[in-house]
Formats: sequence, structure tokens, C-alpha cells
Amino acid sequence: MTYDELLETITSYTIRDDIPVTTMVRLAEATLRPIAKHYLSEKTATLFVVDSVAELPSDFLEMRVITGESGQTYKPVAPANADIQDGQVGYYRVGNSLTFIPSASGEVDDQVALAYWYSFPALTDIQSNWLFDRFPNIYLRAVMKESFRWLKDPEGVAIEDAALKEELSILAEDDRRGRQTGPIIWESRSWQ
Repeated sequence: MTYDELLETITSYTIRDDIPVTTMVRLAEATLRPIAKHYLSEKTATLFVVDSVAELPSDFLEMRVITGESGQTYKPVAPANADIQDGQVGYYRVGNSLTFIPSASGEVDDQVALAYWYSFPALTDIQSNWLFDRFPNIYLRAVMKESFRWLKDPEGVAIEDAALKEELSILAEDDRRGRQTGPIIWESRSWQ
């Protein structure tokens, strides 16, 4: 499905030409962005630490792991109660930055590698992103739900909400399968 086909489909499903479809797409994306976590939405970035603070990337959604050059362990801590062991560096988030707290014998690296989930870019700007390319039905259902909300059709909203939840469960299952790692041991008793 292309972006133009999505717009045509929304118009044909609602049988209305006056629906502000691009606005509905943006509303749907705002709802989907914080919940659409998938292995396709992971990436890494190098953060430069200045005065124990590093700015997060603009597309940052949620952290996976932080690693430093020196081999120290980075762990999340509470700002008011940082329990840090030797060789560790604690960190906490404040707005769009990370603040690092080294242990007494530790030192914060000048650069850290951040693995994180990123928020997908707006479809109205680039006409493509990982979520739309791989799971166009999620977009369709989310935009339909917003369209029925705009039309003040509670039955349509309920139907599309149920369909959207089903599509999001498919996304979650695909993510789970994509994360399976490690050896598969082929034993006769394993596959009975």
C-alpha cells in the first residue's frame, strides 16, 4: 500500500470527501508513536557527554542500553537515591538529556553508545516509514478510528478500536519472534 492508496482507502471506507484525512493520519501517528515498539524501530547513537550530561536524540522513544568505551557498567538510578557500586556509572533522565553519576572510583566516558527505540517519522512528511511499510493495516485502522471519531460515529470507533488492537497484537507477536535469539536445540523430546 502506498500513502496515496491509504488516503483513497480512508475516503472509500468513510464515503466522505470532507474528512481532513492528513489531520487524521497525524492524530493516529500521535497515538501510535509511544506504543509502537518493534525491533525495526531500534537504532544506536553515540552521545557526547559534557559535564556529566548527554543530550538524547530528537527521535528518542525509549532506552535499551548504554555502553561506554571504558567497560564500566551504566545503570539507571533514582536522582535522589543513586546506589552505585565501584566500576559503575549511574544515569537518570531529565527532559531530553541524561545525567550521569560516577561511582567514587569510576569515571564517566566522554562518549557513550546508546541503543534505543526511536519514534517513526511522520508519514505525511516522507510518505514511508518502517511501521507503514511493514504493517500498513495498523495505519489503516488507526486512521479509520480517528476518522470515525471525527464523524461522531461511536460504533465505527468501537469497531476500528477492536481492529486496531488486533493489528497491534500482530505487531507485538512479530516483535517477539524477531527478538528470539540463541541456539535452537534439536532433540527428539523437544519437538513432540
